[in-house]
Amino acid sequence: MGKKKTVKSVKTKALSKPDVYKEFILWMSIPGPLRDPKTQGEFAKKFAVRQATLSDWKQRKDFWKAVEEEWNKWGREKTSNVMVKFYQKVMKDGMTPDFKLWFQYFLGWNEKIEEKVSGGLNVIISYTDGKRKGKSK
Repeated sequence: MGKKKTVKSVKTKALSKPDVYKEFILWMSIPGPLRDPKTQGEFAKKFAVRQATLSDWKQRKDFWKAVEEEWNKWGREKTSNVMVKFYQKVMKDGMTPDFKLWFQYFLGWNEKIEEKVSGGLNVIISYTDGKRKGKSK
C-alpha cells in the first residue's frame, strides 16, 4: 500500500505576544514604501520575535482577513485626498477608471445603470458589477 500524505494544518495555537501580532497586522497593511521598519526582518528585530514566528502568523486563518480590514481603514482615511485628485483630474481629463477602482474597493461602490424601456410592460434593466438584472413592474 502507498504512503499516507499528511496535510499540514494551519496553526491556531494561542499567541504568546498578541500585542506584537496586532502590530504586525498593522505593519503588513501599510504599503511597502511607507513601512517603518522597512523589512520583515527589521520588524522581527524591533519587536524581539523570530522571523519564523512572523511567517507562522501569516499562516493563521484570521491573519489576512485582519490585514484586509486594516487596508480598508487605511484607504477610507485617504479617500478625501483621492476625492480632491478625482475632481481635479475629471475637470482636466474627464472620467478615469483608476478612481472607479478605488471607490469600488474602499467604499463598496457599485456602478448602476438603468435603462427604461417604453411600451405596455414597464421593464427596468439594471447593470451592477457587470451582471445584468431585469425587473418587471
